[in-house]
Amino acid sequence: MRHVKIGITQGDVNGICYEVIMKVLAEQKIYDGKTFIVYGSPKAAAYHRKSLDIQNFNFNLITTADEAAPKRPNIINCVEEDIRVDAGMSTEIAGKAAVEALKVAVEDLKNGKIDILISMPVNKQNVNSAGIEFKSHTDYIAKCFGTTQHSELLVNDAMKVCYVSNAPMISQIAKTISQDAILEKIVALTDSLRSDFCLQKPKIAVLALNSVIGEEEKNTITKAVEAANNSGYVTAGPYVTEQFFADAEYSKFDGVIGMYREQVVVPFKALSYEDSFAYSMGFPKVCVEPSMSVDYAKVDKNCSDESALLQAIFSACDLLEKREQYAELSKNRLK
Repeated sequence: MRHVKIGITQGDVNGICYEVIMKVLAEQKIYDGKTFIVYGSPKAAAYHRKSLDIQNFNFNLITTADEAAPKRPNIINCVEEDIRVDAGMSTEIAGKAAVEALKVAVEDLKNGKIDILISMPVNKQNVNSAGIEFKSHTDYIAKCFGTTQHSELLVNDAMKVCYVSNAPMISQIAKTISQDAILEKIVALTDSLRSDFCLQKPKIAVLALNSVIGEEEKNTITKAVEAANNSGYVTAGPYVTEQFFADAEYSKFDGVIGMYREQVVVPFKALSYEDSFAYSMGFPKVCVEPSMSVDYAKVDKNCSDESALLQAIFSACDLLEKREQYAELSKNRLK
């Protein structure tokens, strides 16, 4: 694996993000083959370091990613220097600062100054209350890249799952599900499993919308599965959700597609959450989110677990390596 530059956004400055970041970057072994750049606020980082009484740790303040030192924790200031930290509280200032840091990091990712982007958790409520439209990291980054075909892929040792509908209300889900939308998701997931996970002919399971096979399943989902199989994709379904997970049918497939987020997130987290991460499918660059929250209740108590960020870092590096291997193997050598 070549030496890679990894950008980490600060997330919510009032949450546990800086504690987790500093715990990970305090370990010298983490720098083997990797340079880390935190996009955030030196002032906020200093506040948490002092509150946690972390000894022998200092960020290397840089102005551009090109200045990053390979064996030190680097930080780029992306927000106003007088930013206010209200530990354990949800504030509009924290929401705005989280997106400002993300914006700078994504720009560096687009320009090739970093190879991987790891987005620390934000509080969508305080981001939106600051007047910034924010649905998810994946949605925000997609707009920056101008990517229309993208999706959040949840990954752990047990399964890889994504979903079709992004409708905010349960009552709207059925209206947003179509044969074309399901087929697009099947194609996107298959492509990602091939290029990012080195699976030559991945098998995809598609879940039903209802708890019984009804009209949506017969008229829409089944037809999408048939169309996918006729086009050379290996797809099966629709499966009733409860039975599919209760009988561990997911273990027979490389990927699972649900109709909406809660349908797959609940069993995903119940079966295996600690070793999981969220991956943004369909982007030209590797973007990953650790499976953690801002967790205001644990702020500055020195009890937050850094394993989610470690999982995200090593998984992202593995994804990058497999993606580059696939690109090399897929080259047209007769060009």
